[in-house]
Amino acid sequence: MAAEFGTRWYLSDRAEREASARLGAPVTVEFGATPILWDLATTQAVDTVRLTSPGDATVPRIDVTGRSVRLVDGAILAATADGVATLSGAQLAAAAAEGNPVAGSPVAGLAEVRSVRPDAGSGLLRADIGGIAEIGVAPGVTDGRLTLTPQQTSLLGFPLPDGLFSGITATVDSTVASLPEGVVIEDARVVPDGLEVALGGKDVALR
Repeated sequence: MAAEFGTRWYLSDRAEREASARLGAPVTVEFGATPILWDLATTQAVDTVRLTSPGDATVPRIDVTGRSVRLVDGAILAATADGVATLSGAQLAAAAAEGNPVAGSPVAGLAEVRSVRPDAGSGLLRADIGGIAEIGVAPGVTDGRLTLTPQQTSLLGFPLPDGLFSGITATVDSTVASLPEGVVIEDARVVPDGLEVALGGKDVALR
């Protein structure tokens, strides 16, 4: 029992420290319920490893599970992985503000994203633009990258600037880049508490 506990602690502590440093938020790593000491001794593999993080003001909430996990030359590798990263409404608004037009731009105030709220019923994010109008924004994934497409391209006769929601996509890109190598974006959808990005991957290096 002590050896089992020690093995779990050693492997999880090692993975947690590295993952937390990369993500910039606290990470918890948990192995499956089956005893891992015997599995490692006989097959050098365990069924599952789950990586979770509550995130913080700028880092999304993370929940990723690696399956068919094995040790290879001291590295922890998962044959497959799946999970989600979830941005809250507050995180969406803060990230969207990063893509607002620069001060002095003729449309700076007009095209400023003041708030973003999830509308799961319609599958859209609702963005308050300049306090003038609310537009729907549809999430999607193209070539493994998150896309956010406004349902309209102009407001009061002025075209909305390109990259208006680039702050949100940049936050997601940065988060995925901080996750274990091999994790990619597979889908995105609006949920009641924000934007949920589906993650997956093969031959994922959990370290």
